[in-house]
Amino acid sequence: MSVDMNSQGSDSNEEDYDPNCEEEEEEDEDPGDIEDYYVGVAFGGADAFDPEEYQFTCLTYKESEGALNEHMTSLASVLKVDHEVERLRPSWSTW
Repeated sequence: MSVDMNSQGSDSNEEDYDPNCEEEEEEDEDPGDIEDYYVGVAFGGADAFDPEEYQFTCLTYKESEGALNEHMTSLASVLKVDHEVERLRPSWSTW
């Protein structure tokens, strides 16, 4: 039994496609608040406010070690980690 596939209906919409058509689809772009991001920012001045700038102070090694240990201890208590498992956390002397 032979079936001529050319005579069968096609699921594709090839007949709807026109390669010469220059019609562009309209895109509804919502820029949100991006356009207003730099409104009021003075450009070029040394004291100009920059919304992407963040002032910070670097921690020393000892300060960062203490902060990390404090957070790990706090997290272990919230998660109710057993004392035996908590002892397995890395020792700072080996890092």
